[in-house]
Amino acid sequence: MVDFYLHTAYTAAQRLDPHRDEIRLVAARPGVTPLALADHDTALAWFTVEHPVLLSTIDLAVRTRHDAHAWHLAWALETFFDYRGHWHDWTASQHVALDAAQRLGIVSWKASAHRSLGNVYTQIGQLDEGHTHFRHALELYDSLGDRDSQAHTHRGLGWVCNQQGRQRDALDHAEQALTLYRQTGHQTGQAKALNNVGWLNIALGNYRAALKYCAQAVALNQEIGDRHGEAGAWDSLGYAHHHLTEYTDALDCYQRALELDRGFGDRYGETEILHHLGDTHLAVADPRAARLAWRLALEIADEIGHPATTELRGKLSDLFHAWPDEENLKGLSSELPGTENDRCNS
Repeated sequence: MVDFYLHTAYTAAQRLDPHRDEIRLVAARPGVTPLALADHDTALAWFTVEHPVLLSTIDLAVRTRHDAHAWHLAWALETFFDYRGHWHDWTASQHVALDAAQRLGIVSWKASAHRSLGNVYTQIGQLDEGHTHFRHALELYDSLGDRDSQAHTHRGLGWVCNQQGRQRDALDHAEQALTLYRQTGHQTGQAKALNNVGWLNIALGNYRAALKYCAQAVALNQEIGDRHGEAGAWDSLGYAHHHLTEYTDALDCYQRALELDRGFGDRYGETEILHHLGDTHLAVADPRAARLAWRLALEIADEIGHPATTELRGKLSDLFHAWPDEENLKGLSSELPGTENDRCNS
């Protein structure tokens, strides 16, 4: 049973993020026939239905001393947990993975679990914890000479440093990641690092430089067919245009990002894009559209425990006091493309 769920979950994870670095699974026992799961939507639906069973399967693997299976299952579930905002499950499963890696004595697996924990702790705003795990991961990857994984971890450290308000340190990590990815020819990583370097240039006020990096990220993501990465790059490009007061361009970028992101069921990313979209609508004096975008963002943020919930509530409250006549938004859901479909998928 563990083999069935592991090998099906691995296939599902590849469908959700085909550009993620692959791992080598333990071989399935004779007679195990995992599900094929033909596409992204099928994989997401399978993960959603089997979510509690998969958590129980990890526990079963640990109880029966199948540590490699437990580690691989935690790895396979990471993207699903990220997209759907299952932060507690992500954290718990990666602690299980870390313990399993320590029992097995596999350094690369320990490093991977630390990096994953760095991601989830940063995602939920526990920044010191996130930074600590990323640092542990980087030390282990340095000892292994694994440059791609070093680059992945530098990207993570850049993210947590940015969240801590240390933008120059963050940019240094992002640039180190980009250099390493270029050395190894890791195109997916290069696209992500270009986007991060662009985003951090925005944070430092270098908006024109940011446009260059973000546009390169969009183009590279399109070249390699990473539509999810492309969504993030469009969002960053929109953010740069917004800060240059090029609001028409910003709105166009955000709409492109939203259309791409909704196809992946990435609730966290959708919240971010809607938040930025509302900011730009307000900048062009369209409080009605701003309120709709922020309300949709807050609805998702509440569902997944996104750290921006307090900020979004504050913006909506300020907006109501500034434009009280715009409060009635009944019937406006059709004004933002994809709203009805998104709510059906939530």
